[in-house]
Amino acid sequence: MKIIKLSLLITLFFMPGIYSGGFDDLGNSARVASMGGSALTLTDAPYVLFYNPANIYRLSKPVVSTTYAKLYPNVEDDNLNFLSLSGIIPLDFIGVLGVGGNFLNTEAWKEYMLVGTYSRELIDNLSVGGSFKFIGWSAAAAPGEGALSYIGFSVDAGVFYSFEKLFATNNLNLGLSVQNINQPSIASEGTDGTLPMRIGLGVGIVSTQYNYQVTLDIYREEDIYQVKGGAEFLGMQSNIMGYDTRFLIRGGYNNIVQSDFAEESGLNGGFGLVVDNVTIDYAYVYPLAITNTGGNNKISLTYNF
Repeated sequence: MKIIKLSLLITLFFMPGIYSGGFDDLGNSARVASMGGSALTLTDAPYVLFYNPANIYRLSKPVVSTTYAKLYPNVEDDNLNFLSLSGIIPLDFIGVLGVGGNFLNTEAWKEYMLVGTYSRELIDNLSVGGSFKFIGWSAAAAPGEGALSYIGFSVDAGVFYSFEKLFATNNLNLGLSVQNINQPSIASEGTDGTLPMRIGLGVGIVSTQYNYQVTLDIYREEDIYQVKGGAEFLGMQSNIMGYDTRFLIRGGYNNIVQSDFAEESGLNGGFGLVVDNVTIDYAYVYPLAITNTGGNNKISLTYNF
C-alpha cells in the first residue's frame, strides 16, 4: 500500500511538472497563483523572491508573508499541503535582503527549499538580484528498503527594468530570471536527476490611473515552453472605520505550449483584501490536465511593518 501511495504522489507532483523534477511552484503566493503563476514583473511583495530575485528592490519597508495551500483534495487518506514563508529587510544604500522557505508535506514524501536573496538598484528603474537556495527532500521507506533523502543547493539570478509612464499613465515592466543555474542533481543515489536550468521572461503593464495590471511570463526549460498570464483589477477602495480598504479581483491561465512528454494547464482565479497594512489573498487553481484530483485552494497573509 505504501509503494502504491508513494507512486501516486510522485505522479501527482512530478507528472504535471516533470520537466522540473520537483521543486516547482506549488503555491508560494495565493496572489501569484490566481494570476496564472505569472510573477516575473511583480515588485510589491516579499514572495516575488521565489520568482525573480531582482524584484524585491522596490520594497522600502520590512514585509513578511505566508501562504498555505491544500493540494489535491480528492486524494484520500493523506493530507497533502504546502506552506510558504517569505520576508524582506531593506538596508538603505546597500540593497534589500530577503529570506524565504517552502515546505511540501505528505505522509510519504517531504520536500523543502530555503532561500536567501539579495537585490539592489544599479541605475534608475534597473535592478539585479540573486538567490542561494538550500533544497532537500525525503521519501518514506518502502517495505524491505531504506528511506531516501537528498540535500543540496541551487542558484538563481534575475534582472528587472521599468519603463515608467511609457504609455501615458501606464508603466511597462520587464523581468528576466534564470533559475537553477548550477543545475544540481537531486537524485539520492547517483542516478540522473538533474534539476534543469529554467529561463523566464516576463512583461507587465501597470495602469496608475485605472488601477490594474496585466502580466505575461514565458518560461523555457530544456525543450519545454510554458506560458503564464494573469490580470489584477481594483474592484473597490474605501475608508472603513479609519482603515484604508481595497478589494482586488484576479484571474489567470497557464499552459505548456510545447513539449514532447509534459502536459500542464490550469484556470485560476481569486481575490485580495487589503486593510491598512494587512493583506489577505485567496486563490482557486483548477488543473485541466489532472481534473480528477480536484482544485487547489490557497490562502496568503502579508503584513507591512
